Order: sequence, then C-alpha cells, then structure tokens
Amino acid sequence: MSNRARNNAGEYTDKLTEQDVLKALDYEITAEEPMLTVGEIHDALAAHFDIEVSSETVRRRLGEMKEQDLVASKTFGAAAKGWTALAGPQLADDVLADIEATEGELERGETISHDELFGDE
Repeated sequence: MSNRARNNAGEYTDKLTEQDVLKALDYEITAEEPMLTVGEIHDALAAHFDIEVSSETVRRRLGEMKEQDLVASKTFGAAAKGWTALAGPQLADDVLADIEATEGELERGETISHDELFGDE
C-alpha cells in the first residue's frame, strides 16, 4: 500500500512533505555519507516509507526547504549535488508522549545512570 498523499477526491497527488524528506535524510545519512543526492533521497522515500514521487518533486521540495534553512546543499564536480538536513524530523506522537512521561525523573532521582546500571562490564 502506498503512502502517497490523496486529495479530497481520493486521487493521488505528488505532495511531498518536509517531514517526509527530513525522515529520509535522517534514516540514510551517516558520518561516512553526510550528504545524499536527489536520487538517493528519492530511493529512500520509496524503500523505507513507501512514498512514490518523481525525482523532480524531491528536487523541488529540497529547493523550498533550502530557502527555509531546513536543508543545505553542496555541488560536487560539474553536476552532482549533495543534500543534508539542518533540522531533524518531528518525533512521532507516541515517542514524544514517552519522553514527556519521563520528564523530571532524573531530577527526582527516579532514574539510574547507565554506569550505575551496567558498571564496568
């Protein structure tokens, strides 16, 4: 099943959100590979999130996001361009709820540090 956006008539649209792009970048970027090409972002969207849009849609959204300082790009050679995130994706609601539920535990002494828990294994 595809996660492509649908309009009010139920038809597929080529809408690609900023969060979709940030999630793909977050999923794929590593210290060894700090930038991705449009093609790599396109492939990551399809492979990991089942989002099928054109490479041009990805390129257009990246350009819009660059104007908002959400991503940065660097040109390599004559035509290759790499992209990286300047912001992280929003946390999922359930993850955010878990974080908020633990707020203040450290200050109240309700948590144990990693060192205390595992010691010198």
